[in-house]
Amino acid sequence: MPTENERKDVQKAMAYDLIRIFEQNPDKTYTAKELKDLIDAYISGLKQ
Repeated sequence: MPTENERKDVQKAMAYDLIRIFEQNPDKTYTAKELKDLIDAYISGLKQ
């Protein structure tokens, strides 16, 4: 089982990855559904 520090590191890495995705298209405005779908796709990709 991961330690609390390991969980925090994973959360920070995920946030950083998502920021990099958003920065690829800085002028795009995302709807709540698009953000949810993007996060779902990111998480699904991690499970593969």
